[in-house]
Amino acid sequence: MPMLEQANELFKQGISYYQTGQYQAALSCWQEALQSYRNLQEHKREGAAWGNLGAVHEALLSPEFAINCYQQHLAISREIDDPKGELNALVNLTNIYYNLKEYSNALDYQNQRLALARQLLDPYTEEQAFSGLGKIYLAQEQWEQAIDAYQHQLILAQAHQNYPSQGSAFNHLKLIHEQLEQWDQVQAYSQQHQAIFRPFLTENPGNILHQAEAIGLDPLIDFAGIDLSHLDFSYADLREANLEQTNLSYANLTLADLSGANLKAANLNHAILTNSNLRDADLSNANLIEADLRTKMPRANLSYANLTKADFMSAYLPHANLSYANLTDTNFQYAELTGVNFQGANLTGANFSRAEMKDANVENVNFTHALGISGRIKLELVKRGAIFEENED
Repeated sequence: MPMLEQANELFKQGISYYQTGQYQAALSCWQEALQSYRNLQEHKREGAAWGNLGAVHEALLSPEFAINCYQQHLAISREIDDPKGELNALVNLTNIYYNLKEYSNALDYQNQRLALARQLLDPYTEEQAFSGLGKIYLAQEQWEQAIDAYQHQLILAQAHQNYPSQGSAFNHLKLIHEQLEQWDQVQAYSQQHQAIFRPFLTENPGNILHQAEAIGLDPLIDFAGIDLSHLDFSYADLREANLEQTNLSYANLTLADLSGANLKAANLNHAILTNSNLRDADLSNANLIEADLRTKMPRANLSYANLTKADFMSAYLPHANLSYANLTDTNFQYAELTGVNFQGANLTGANFSRAEMKDANVENVNFTHALGISGRIKLELVKRGAIFEENED
């Protein structure tokens, strides 16, 4: 049918014009296509044309015309029993009234969408409808109704393992309980939110930071205290991230940027941090047993850290704080240790062969069982207060 083909071509042209911001041209195409569909009694296509005309009127800042178009689309969809078209029209009407801050109308159409989704036994659309209801209630600060809507969204999302939707619901529930200063609830939802990351990543492998963001987690905040062991964070940008008490054992952090990160009491045993940036990072009380730390970490705080058998070969640690750290069998060969604070550290078996320790704070530090210290360096350290007890036979 040449006339139908011509109308379809106009419809497609309108889409192209709309996508490139040529709204008047799109309007003209869709008006002409609409007339042809009417003449041909192509009611489903007529409804779609009305929907597109509503969108272009919105873009042209003509909300009253847009609402009329969406209502025409809704009426036709209901008349011809087109549930997909009906749902689209209800979404468009909800959104335009929401944007106009006419929340009662927005709620009315969103509730109609919810009812239709239930009628169609469509749990995914039902879940979206509850999310939309939560958004409208949230805008009006109707906290209890918003909580109820987002909890319904969460239940449905959990039922069919829609992790991004779960993440969205968790974030909104946390936001509401923060507004209500209900901190126990905030913490509970935060923990539940964090708990879905590993299963989501298992099912959807990929860039860890991108995957975290896909379910609404902020890697700079929400990774604190969770299990991220054995994961690949190579090249990851985690500057200033809060990773306190996070389990990063056996993780690959090669070339990751962790400058200024909070890694207090983190578990990094056997982690690979080769060529990562740990400048100004706080690793106090961290577990770094057998970690690969051949990297740059000036001014890093490693006080009270367990660095047993950690590898600092050729590492750059000027002015780092290693006070009260466990440095048993730690490898510092060729390391740059200028200005490092060794106060109270356990240096049993630590290897300092060819390490640079200029201006290191070694007063009252016991180097008796340390390895690789030449006679010349020993004399210099003794002058600065280091202790070398005589070996007993």
